[in-house]
Amino acid sequence: MISLKILEMNRFMGKFLKGENFDGFLLKEGFLRTGMEYRFQGRLFPEYFNAEEQERHTEEYTYWGEVKPFVFELVKGKRTPLAFSFTLLLSKNDTAQLLARRQVNVGEDSPSLFLQMRFEHGTGRIITGTARNTFTLDKSLDEAWDVEVQQLMKAMELAVEEE
Repeated sequence: MISLKILEMNRFMGKFLKGENFDGFLLKEGFLRTGMEYRFQGRLFPEYFNAEEQERHTEEYTYWGEVKPFVFELVKGKRTPLAFSFTLLLSKNDTAQLLARRQVNVGEDSPSLFLQMRFEHGTGRIITGTARNTFTLDKSLDEAWDVEVQQLMKAMELAVEEE
């Protein structure tokens, strides 16, 4: 787990709320505090969708790209939010690709890789994390995810520094 301080908050917000950079991540949960607080739960309820829609929604959570326009509507304007926090997960397919690319063996475990985007007191942070179903002292998954996120920030041309 690493904590990355966002050095250019306006640039980050542009990519997070207007760009497509994070659209492939899943929204687990989040909140946005402006004049009031909004809470977001990304868990999908399959029974709500028709058969065709259910085929498209193969993940447990909704994609950030589907929720982002609603969040943008709440944020746009001249006032900066007081605070926000959004927990994004890497999709199952993207997690499998990362494990193969980084040559990380997790056996039968199906880990979750997440990013927490946080803003409070005028400072933005991106915090990485992993969750596994089994206990292990092996930190290769955590290390691979941390490197992947740092490379992702560089590819997005987002200025961050490790805290």
